[in-house]
Amino acid sequence: MKSRRLVSTIAVAFLGLWGMLQPAFPYGGRAQDHWNPAHLQNLPRGLRAIVQKWEAACGGSIAAAQQFALYLTVPGGELVALHFDDFRCANKSVHCSTTGCLHEVYIATNGQYRRVLAVRARDIRLLGDQDTALVEISGVSGETRALRWNGRRFVE
Repeated sequence: MKSRRLVSTIAVAFLGLWGMLQPAFPYGGRAQDHWNPAHLQNLPRGLRAIVQKWEAACGGSIAAAQQFALYLTVPGGELVALHFDDFRCANKSVHCSTTGCLHEVYIATNGQYRRVLAVRARDIRLLGDQDTALVEISGVSGETRALRWNGRRFVE
């Protein structure tokens, strides 16, 4: 009998504490907008101009999630991976298909952006490896391959 009362007391205390907990949201208690326009507006100017060209093909306004552009610094510049699976477009078929969504990697040198990789895949990851970079490409069938940055482009 005492053990049942103890369990009941603990359960009531737990539920009371649980009710006092508030969900944690950034920005003063509001949930962050997944498709916040700032995710595109905050891109470096050269990349923003490249991405804005998609607006016409999309047939309307575009937006991006926070993980749309991911950066990795390497000797000689900065690599930027654009993940079009995290890109909102009314005509999603312009950048996604059964072979995966478009992923592009750009190298930034002296403020200029040059595309060094474009692939349709389930996902890609930029990884630092000592003084260079790797891009890990995950296909829709589960296959994975890695390419190494040689200072000008990604190679097998």
